[in-house]
Amino acid sequence: MPEPQQQQQLEQTKADLRLGQVLIDIGMVSNDDLGYALHLAREVGLPVGRVLVMSAFVSEENLQAAVQLQSLLKDQLVDQNTALQVAAMLLQSRMSLEEALGKVGWIHPGEVSGNKLGELLVEGGYVTPHQLQDALVKSRSSGVPFGRLLVLNMVLPEALLSSALNAQILIRDGKVTKEQAIQGLKAAKDRQVSVELPLIERGYYRLPARHTIRLGELLVLAGLMTETDLMYAVEIGLLNNKPIGQVLVELQYISKDVLSASLEFQTKVASGEITPLWAAHRLTEIYHYGAGSSSTSSISDDTTRAPATTVSLSKFLSLVGVVTEEDIKKAIELSVENPQVLGRMLLMAGCIDESTLKSALRCYSLVREGILGTEQAFIAFNYSQQSGISVDDALQELGVVRG
Repeated sequence: MPEPQQQQQLEQTKADLRLGQVLIDIGMVSNDDLGYALHLAREVGLPVGRVLVMSAFVSEENLQAAVQLQSLLKDQLVDQNTALQVAAMLLQSRMSLEEALGKVGWIHPGEVSGNKLGELLVEGGYVTPHQLQDALVKSRSSGVPFGRLLVLNMVLPEALLSSALNAQILIRDGKVTKEQAIQGLKAAKDRQVSVELPLIERGYYRLPARHTIRLGELLVLAGLMTETDLMYAVEIGLLNNKPIGQVLVELQYISKDVLSASLEFQTKVASGEITPLWAAHRLTEIYHYGAGSSSTSSISDDTTRAPATTVSLSKFLSLVGVVTEEDIKKAIELSVENPQVLGRMLLMAGCIDESTLKSALRCYSLVREGILGTEQAFIAFNYSQQSGISVDDALQELGVVRG
């Protein structure tokens, strides 16, 4: 029976051989390099990986990446072909292992199975596991929520994403179980209705006795955001476990004053003190004229009273006879209808820079030609600005379907 020290050396040699074989298999070292390193490792009593680094056969970063790849291969989380692609990227650039894995479309299985919205979409029959995995990879590299990417790439209709988000909220709030939500989602897809309807019909969910309104619904009713904006914010909130109000402020859809008033009005609607329409009217005033405007100071104020405004420049010029109303109308129409004129005006006023204007005009052109939808153009523009790349490169990286 080998002595403890001999046994330890034997195990180290076996480990060195396994790592060495992985390094050869993924193309990081040659057979000759490994043979030399193994011989030297036995002579100096060091692990073969350390000798390979000291001999400059492999970098420290790539050695650590190879050790991690060895573990992934052992656990059958990556295949040999994927490992080869990743190793080639690591040898050609200074990217991290995680970045290289993302480039080849790999994502840890735990990240898919641990995603609550993703699970609902797959188990509800809305997307396939492969479609979800692809969207998660693109979401991780672009920062765009994966649900929004599924809609942009025409994998998932917007109405079904909305149903899945609502189902996740109901699960989070303890209103239904996951199994009930999945049944509701399947029925909602088949019947093209909102997820709440089949849940109510099956007795899984009951509408509140009092009339209530969600924060997002109130803001949409007030015209302060679109349904698409709301779904985008809801998904970010669910992914990051943040209240929807906090997300809306962080995304700069609304101010803190508007959020504070919205929460107050939401409570008053629930108590029956005010109606949703009254609350929406007041929120619009706060958005435009500030929280301190007199028309928002008391609920008993006349809700139809219009706030005081100062005379506009166009009206003033018309009153003093410098231009006619028709002149002003023509000038406005010209600036609005001619994107180049409007763009140059904004550029001259210092409201926009040349690069941003160029990207905006490119997106506008794609929308006008029917190549992109407005929302697709919106996401592509933001991604191009954040990444410092062209709109066309942004569309390619996001995988947006064109034409």
